[in-house]
Amino acid sequence: MLQQRSSGLLLHITSLPSAHGVGDLGPEAYRFADFLHASGQTYWQILPLTPVDPGAGFSPYSSPSAFAGNTLLISLEMLAEEGLLSKEDLAVFNEQPVQDVTVSEAPSSSGDSAPAVLAGPLILAPSTLHAAWIKKRPLLQQAAENFLRDATAGQRSDYERFCGWQADWLDDYALFTALQEATGEPTWIRWDEAIVRRDPAALAEQKELLQERIELVKVLQYFFLRQWNELIAYCYSRKIHIIGDIPIYVQFNSADVWANPTLFKLDENFQPLSVAGAPPDYFSEYGQRWGNPIYDWSEHKRTGFAWWMHRLRHQMSLYSLTRLDHFLGFAIYWEIPASEPTAKVGEWVKAPIEDFMHAMYRQFVHLPVVAEDLGARTADMQPHLRHYGIPGMRVIQFGFGDDLPTSSHGVHNHTENVVAYSGTHDNNTTLGWFRESDEEVRQRLDDYIGFPITEENVVDQICRLTMQSVARLAIMPVQDVLNLDETNRMNTPGLGGRSWQWRLQPGQLTDEAGEKLLKLTKMTGRIEGV
Repeated sequence: MLQQRSSGLLLHITSLPSAHGVGDLGPEAYRFADFLHASGQTYWQILPLTPVDPGAGFSPYSSPSAFAGNTLLISLEMLAEEGLLSKEDLAVFNEQPVQDVTVSEAPSSSGDSAPAVLAGPLILAPSTLHAAWIKKRPLLQQAAENFLRDATAGQRSDYERFCGWQADWLDDYALFTALQEATGEPTWIRWDEAIVRRDPAALAEQKELLQERIELVKVLQYFFLRQWNELIAYCYSRKIHIIGDIPIYVQFNSADVWANPTLFKLDENFQPLSVAGAPPDYFSEYGQRWGNPIYDWSEHKRTGFAWWMHRLRHQMSLYSLTRLDHFLGFAIYWEIPASEPTAKVGEWVKAPIEDFMHAMYRQFVHLPVVAEDLGARTADMQPHLRHYGIPGMRVIQFGFGDDLPTSSHGVHNHTENVVAYSGTHDNNTTLGWFRESDEEVRQRLDDYIGFPITEENVVDQICRLTMQSVARLAIMPVQDVLNLDETNRMNTPGLGGRSWQWRLQPGQLTDEAGEKLLKLTKMTGRIEGV
């Protein structure tokens, strides 16, 4: 339960400025923490930190691991400061740009689904994320090799402690990644059958053969977690808390499914029987076919939800507050036959939410989570959220439909124990939303706020409503703080590989923007002691 009035900004790590193609855990992250502190903010909300997959359009909601960190976020500058890379090594980013690439329009996960009809792969100029993927990984491997060669006794001891503490997920993930690299086959279902079926003798043989590759994977995870811990320590020193994000589903082609096939609805050949998604809604007329395998909830229940409790414990160790993505899926989920190309054909299936939540509260004395309770069938989860006092989400942009008087997203219907958002990473920016809104929505805005709303004042007014909400926590995307248009949105559901690319430009967060935000934060009582 949220305890006091506060506010924060939504900005994923990849959206920070960087000289190396993708935002990272280096100097710009610390500068953003300083901006948050100076502007009176208490929270920094990010998207999932787990690894991304080029085949899923680099969506942070479609990862090959539910536990590992995204090594693209490792700061090369910080590695260079440690002597693990040289300035000459970093000069690779000044070389010729990466050639045009084929980007898969594969289904990913929540908020990023495939279009209804796929005409084949999409040829694009290289995205910033793809360019970083190509250029950065060799340098990361070089730094890992340098560490293994030159680490002091103290550094080696710290690394070995890390490997021991994280062994319950790290060993499988490192072997999974090493096998992908060694075989040249990224899809585990196509490996040798003995490895697919996890024959102990075959796995032992591969661990010995791939020992060096496995070690490099582990070192990179060590780099990631060390840099992350340094950043959150700095944020805490500035009284900034991190809101993280846990996608409800995992990618089929993941270490988690390979290592735990009985936890998913797979056939005897380990192929998904059905996949996850969402029916047609506000975001997509074809629904969203995410393509993730469906959980075998009966097996999870039999084990006391052990895998989920482990996952929650691991992720909550990284954040002060954790957003549970697509919370509806714990109560009822849209199950699509694996043979269907879209999400139009499917059925609602109940999940054991009561048993799951009982298990959570047996495991955790304090449960610092926020439920993403948006979309269809919200009535199926609201009683459980109220019973356990778990905050949900209210999005101001959603509050101006024809149900304005009764909409839970209308500011007049907010309650204290919710998080108010001007918009989310799946929404258009507020300016873009206004531009695409019909005349009825615009008229409701005028009537609700009390004077004509235009492109010049809409963002200020929506941000003001967000901060004025009775909700104890208010979050705004950085794009809204900067009054940015639709070309700056983070994700467009259904757009596949063309989302997740947006980044701040150096110097874009000005002192003037910070002062304006600070004034609004003070005025709406979201700074402790003011």
